[in-house]
Amino acid sequence: MIELLFLLLPVAAGYGWIMGKNSAKNQAHQLNRQITSEYSKGLKFLLDREEDQGLEHLINLLEVAADSVEHYSTLATMFRRRGELDRAIKIHELLLKHPSLDEQQAATSRLELAEDYIMAGLLDGAEEHLVWLVKAGYKEALEPIINLYSQTREWEKGINMYEAHSELFTKPQHVKAIANFYCEAALQDNDTQIMRKAISLNHKAIRPLYELGHSAFTKEDYVKAIYYWRELISQFTFFAPVFIEELALSYQKLNLTHQFYELLNELLDKGGVLIKIKHCQALLEQGHIEQAIKFLTDSLKRHPTIRGFSFLLQLLAKQNNDIKDVLDQIDKLVTSYIATKPDFQCQHCGFTSHTIYWVCPSCKHWETIVPSRGIDGF
Repeated sequence: MIELLFLLLPVAAGYGWIMGKNSAKNQAHQLNRQITSEYSKGLKFLLDREEDQGLEHLINLLEVAADSVEHYSTLATMFRRRGELDRAIKIHELLLKHPSLDEQQAATSRLELAEDYIMAGLLDGAEEHLVWLVKAGYKEALEPIINLYSQTREWEKGINMYEAHSELFTKPQHVKAIANFYCEAALQDNDTQIMRKAISLNHKAIRPLYELGHSAFTKEDYVKAIYYWRELISQFTFFAPVFIEELALSYQKLNLTHQFYELLNELLDKGGVLIKIKHCQALLEQGHIEQAIKFLTDSLKRHPTIRGFSFLLQLLAKQNNDIKDVLDQIDKLVTSYIATKPDFQCQHCGFTSHTIYWVCPSCKHWETIVPSRGIDGF
């Protein structure tokens, strides 16, 4: 509790100075003595290790003199971190009722109170304050209310909020979240028309194009699947591992495999090792094994990857029957190693997984989990 003593000492000193400067002298001294007396009682409770009584006493001082908002906000934050949400809520509620708060202080206190409510599981109360802040134009409320609607799966509320206040959504992360809200609502209602709205948002998102392509693919509408997925792989080439096999099959079903090869050539410069492996497979199908080996070897010299090395071993094994068994054994070891590595990683918090998640289970950001990169990645 000693940190509370140091935190609150400036409050007592500040109260004395403010009251002495802005009030009649006798009234200031009288009020100052009253505050100091009450403050001393609170400190005595703390020093006597009667923490509950001491903290309640100090909180009650807020009703007498709430001139130091910053100090009380800091105290409330400390309570929240300690898990004492009832006390954090009490301070923020008292602050909101105080007439001396300016507009920014009131908004900050309301936002902090909403955070308290969320941590305490009082989601309806949190939503009420966050909606008020959004309507008042405070962008700081977007992150918590998006997380709140994600948690409660109230996609329509999030969409309605965006459509009513789209001018506040200037951060790509927030727009991506809304794009995913459209996707979730579309899947819930089995209505791809809702999903198409997400494509026209002012920041491009991955999921709408992926879901529309996937929907067309499952319906064997390969023309539409190619349309959406080609757009997706051109804009977000790093996401190719999630759907490139299905994209290749879509071209094959339409007897347009040569167009898929042409697409791979266009993506070589900005694609990862998987694009390069697919390019090598295309060369093999055309009988150019030497060209494939040279291309992959040169690529690995510039950007070495485990997956690329594994595929090179397979190519060398096909070409060298004398050492095929040895190369196959080495490749099995390399493949086993690859299997231990996560396929996906969050670009915001570093969370790793073998499964794709549209919203990160760790940091709650949308579309930050992507196929792994680097020496173990794609």
